[in-house]
Amino acid sequence: MRLFVFSYNRGPFLANCIDSIERLAPEHPLTVVDDASDDPETQAVLSRAAQRHTVITSEALSGHKHGGLYPNMQAAFDSVADASMFCFLQDDTQLVRPLTRGDEASLHQQFDRAPTLGFISPAFIRQISLKHAVDRDFRFDEALDLWFWHPQRRSTGAYYSDLLIARSDRLRAVGWRFESGESTNNQQAQRHFMRMGRLRVPFAMWLPNGPAFRGKQKSWALRFAERRRQCGLYPLKDLAAEAEARLREGTPPPLPIAESFLDVRGERRLPVPWTYDPMQGQRWLKWMDRLAGRRGQ
Repeated sequence: MRLFVFSYNRGPFLANCIDSIERLAPEHPLTVVDDASDDPETQAVLSRAAQRHTVITSEALSGHKHGGLYPNMQAAFDSVADASMFCFLQDDTQLVRPLTRGDEASLHQQFDRAPTLGFISPAFIRQISLKHAVDRDFRFDEALDLWFWHPQRRSTGAYYSDLLIARSDRLRAVGWRFESGESTNNQQAQRHFMRMGRLRVPFAMWLPNGPAFRGKQKSWALRFAERRRQCGLYPLKDLAAEAEARLREGTPPPLPIAESFLDVRGERRLPVPWTYDPMQGQRWLKWMDRLAGRRGQ
């Protein structure tokens, strides 16, 4: 399975992600797709990575708050051979357990058993996603060995996530193109496919409390939110053998919630639930951020 990591100006995060792949998935080819990073530290990480992996620098900018992410995802998808499986990750994610050939075989079997399965998430579930009771409806399909999310309200993430595993032939059969925004792609996926599957034992996760870019810019409000959240680089420990055994052998299996099975490295303990967007729950800062964005147009 070919792995892609999408990068922009977060050198230490990218280095952590690449290190996790080299340690835990050395047999899987890696391509780093960078969106014209101009940070010297990131450029140095890219230069080192290019000695061992494929590094593609793209100048595709969409004007969307994710910068050029979705055009880059489409370009990466276009480069994948027919009937091939691929995985999209981002620089603020990492692998947390070995990705084996057995995992790859199981993934192919899951796609084969479900002809309308478009996407599988490689990631653990974020506890903050379960804040409301209506969001907690996860159902385990024993035949597919996958979890599926059935929120009672329309929610991005039920059919699609930017962290994904897919098969090129399955997507090309419906004329799939990556559009700007997870919500738009979630709606597109809902038209073509069944709900996104979630692994019994995920192998990847977003890093908690990370900094963010919105349209390649950092407004005053976003910088303030990052300081308030104490955003920084908080790499994750590898999934412990005991935790992996609980996920694999549980009957029924436990829901793979990140905070229940993963820990950050070092002595520091982050507040639970972890946050993944500095603006989360900060309404007045979101308003200031939007105002700054309109002024910048």
